[in-house]
Amino acid sequence: MSEFAIQVKNLTKTYKLYQNNKRRIIEGLFPKIKSQHTEFHALKDVEFSIKKGEIVGIIGKNGSGKSTLLKIITGVLNPTSGSVLVEGRISALLELGAGFNPEYTGIENIYLNGTLNGITRDEMSRRIDDIARFADIGDFIHQPVKNYSSGMFVRLAFAVAVYSDPDILIVDEALAVGDAAFQAKCMARMNQIMRTGATVLFVTHDMNTVKRLCQRCIYLENGTKIMEGDAEELADIYLKRIRAAMNEEHLKLDQNRESIKKHSETEIENNNERKNIGSDEKIVDRVEMQRFENEHFIEKTRLFREGTGTVEFIDFKLLDENDKETYSFAFDQKMKLRILLKVNSSETFAVAYHIKDDKNMELLGSSTLRETGEMIQGESGEIYEIVLTTRLPVVEGNYNIMLLASRPVIENRTAMFLSLIENAAVFTVEENFKLKLWDKVYLKNEVNVKKLCRMRESSV
Repeated sequence: MSEFAIQVKNLTKTYKLYQNNKRRIIEGLFPKIKSQHTEFHALKDVEFSIKKGEIVGIIGKNGSGKSTLLKIITGVLNPTSGSVLVEGRISALLELGAGFNPEYTGIENIYLNGTLNGITRDEMSRRIDDIARFADIGDFIHQPVKNYSSGMFVRLAFAVAVYSDPDILIVDEALAVGDAAFQAKCMARMNQIMRTGATVLFVTHDMNTVKRLCQRCIYLENGTKIMEGDAEELADIYLKRIRAAMNEEHLKLDQNRESIKKHSETEIENNNERKNIGSDEKIVDRVEMQRFENEHFIEKTRLFREGTGTVEFIDFKLLDENDKETYSFAFDQKMKLRILLKVNSSETFAVAYHIKDDKNMELLGSSTLRETGEMIQGESGEIYEIVLTTRLPVVEGNYNIMLLASRPVIENRTAMFLSLIENAAVFTVEENFKLKLWDKVYLKNEVNVKKLCRMRESSV
C-alpha cells in the first residue's frame, strides 16, 4: 500500500471558450478550419502529493482553480491531461446534497448516498440514528426531500457526508451552512474525524483556520501551483499579498484625496476642543527628529512592513505599570504599548494593535478609533506618541503583536493599510501558579451558588 492518500501529477484542466453558439457549431461541423475558440486553463500542470493522515490546506484567491481541483479529485470532473490517484473512501463537503433525489424521503436518500459511496445497506442502517440525531430535522426525515426548507436540506446533506466514515475528508468553503449552533456542531464533528487519522484537504479563505488546523499548504494562483510548504508561513504570504492587492484597489478608488483632506481640515476647525489627542508639540529640525527613531526597531521589522508608507512606525516598546520596559508579564498584569510614528504625508488615520498567540490566532486588541471615537489628523512632518494600556488575562505562553495604522475606506468593512508590521514585538506571559488556566483567555465571572434541595433519607 502507498503512503500517499492523494497523488496529483501534471494535472491540467482546459475549457474551450466561444464568443457565441454560432462559432461552436461552425467548429463542430468543420473541424479542419481555423479554431473558433480560445482556451482557458483552469488548472495547468499542477502536481503534489498528500500523505495519509495529513491535514493540508489549499489557498488562493477566487478563480485560482481550487474548486476545479477538488472536483477532479472527487471524480466530478475529468482532467484534460495528467492524473489523480486516490487511495481510500472520500467524503467531500463541496456541493451539499448533490445526488439527492427530491422525490425520495430523507431516509431513502441516506441509503442512496451510502450506495453511491460504496457503503452497504447494513452499514448505513447502523448509522441512521446518528445521522438523524445530527441533522435534527425531526419527522421530516420521513418526508420527501422536495418538501424541505433549504436549511433542513443542508443539515441532512452535511450529516450524511460526515457520517460516511471517510478515509479522506475534503472540505470546501461551502462548509459555512446553517445557524451558529449547527456550524459549531459541524466543526466538532470534523475535529472528531481528524482525530481518527483521516486525511483532510481543507479549502478556505480564513487563514486563522488554516494556521490552526493545517500542517501544510498548497498555494494556487491562476490555475498554477506557485508555492507549497508550511501552513503558517504560506498563510502569512497569502495575507500579505491580499493586503497589497486591497491597497491597490483602494488607491484607484481614492482619487478624490484633496476633497477628503479639505473635509478633514474643516472637521478640525469645527472641533477646536480635541479631548483625546493631547499635544506637547515642539518645532524641531530634521536632525532632532531622528533622535525619536529607534534604528534597531526599524531594521528588525523591515522585512515585516507593509502599507503605503504615508505613516511610519519608528519605535515600539512594551512597558509595565511603572513605565519600565519589559517583555515578560504576569497573568492579568497591566501592559502599556508605547508607539511612536512619523507622518510622511498628510493623512487621516487610526492606530491599532492585535495580540496573537503562538498559532497566530488573534486574541486581544484595540485601536485609537475604538477607544477615543476619533481619527488622528496627521500633517506631514509630525511625530506622534500613542500609548494604549491593556491587561493580559491570558494563559501562560509566548505572544506577538501586530501594529497597524489605517484609514477606513468603507466603515467597519475595509481600510487602506498605511503601515502594518507583523511581529512588531514578542512577549511572554508567565505561568499563573495561584490558579491554573485551561483556556486561552480568562475574564472574571460572577458566580452564584445556591443549594436547592437534598433527597430525604429513606426509613426502613
